[in-house]
Amino acid sequence: GMPIAGALAEGFKFKGSTFRGWMLVGTFVFAVGGTLLFYPVKGNTGTLTAYYVVMFFVYWLGYCLMWTNHRGLMTKVSANPVDRVAVTAASSQLGTIARVIFSMISAAVVARFVMEGGVPGPGVQFTIKPIGWTVNNLVFGVIAILCFIVVSAITKKCDSNVVAAGGPKQAAPKMTWADIKNTFTKPMFIFVICAIFRVAILSVMGGLLNYYVMYVVGDLSIMQVYMVATYAISFLGALLVTPLTKKIGKRNVFIYTTLASALCIFALLFVPKTSGTAFMVCMCLFQFFGVFSSTLIPVCMADIGEYNALVKGSKAQGLTFSIGGFALQIAAVFGTAVAGFGCVAIGFDPAKGLTPAEALRSLYIYGLGGLSILSALLFFLYPLTEEYMAKLRAEKAPKAE
Repeated sequence: GMPIAGALAEGFKFKGSTFRGWMLVGTFVFAVGGTLLFYPVKGNTGTLTAYYVVMFFVYWLGYCLMWTNHRGLMTKVSANPVDRVAVTAASSQLGTIARVIFSMISAAVVARFVMEGGVPGPGVQFTIKPIGWTVNNLVFGVIAILCFIVVSAITKKCDSNVVAAGGPKQAAPKMTWADIKNTFTKPMFIFVICAIFRVAILSVMGGLLNYYVMYVVGDLSIMQVYMVATYAISFLGALLVTPLTKKIGKRNVFIYTTLASALCIFALLFVPKTSGTAFMVCMCLFQFFGVFSSTLIPVCMADIGEYNALVKGSKAQGLTFSIGGFALQIAAVFGTAVAGFGCVAIGFDPAKGLTPAEALRSLYIYGLGGLSILSALLFFLYPLTEEYMAKLRAEKAPKAE
């Protein structure tokens, strides 16, 4: 989905914008596809499977178009490289707030479509009508459309291909085959590998977290407090990304904070394994340091797009972001595979009562810690430091007559 979205956005341009047009198209496709994906269609297995696959592809392609072009706008609204960090950090903070708010909206929406069991509440067993999930996704889609219309209006002056005030709109330059080839540069390959290992950490954690809390800590009730705490700590971490990046640079921030998150995970080896408090402290610190490198990933995508334009003359900024987004999806698959195959390797099967807690503890700690260290060490190879990019801009900037 991501490469297709990038190719569409760069191969077919709307007049008057580089990114806003495809961002809005993607948002509408995402909203419609997501609503239809959860519509309770009736039919045999073959019909339902075909329907699901088609609707999921439509929904996902819409998301990829929306995500790629929204990220691309970061390069338009940023007056300088530091602005990219600030914009991305703000996006992370607002995303955290939005997730909390929509979780409340979502719960309220589906609670209006109870099939049986009475009013939802503590201890009440109830079932949601299938149409409840459809309406929930419709509400989410409408909110997305309204938000991105506002984003488009705000960024119009930054992303408007008009030659002169009141003049005709023009389409941005389309990419060529040379642009495609010039997207895949050395910094891109290094970034993709680093991003895969860094983001895979989140998928490994997602695959094993509940099991760890249930079978190692032995207290699943701490999860609700833990989730609220990680939202708060993520918001706090995002506040510090920009000033720290100004002080020591993106590459150093990525490396040092990723290594710090690894230390927080390995600290679980030295605290009482059944202590829910110790677990939450270590994991909240892990999440806190993880915010820094996660926030810098889209910023690195923007740097690579600028590098490709300066060195190779590539015009495919949107394709650069879509390839970066593709790497993030590969990371999710890779991380899930690590968690899944790791569980098989240690013989973990709760359905059969096979729960080797000590082996699960080792898989969780060494899996997250090992991937964190590997990602940090690989990022030493990332060449686009602030100093290098400043030198490159000075060399490649158009000379005044």
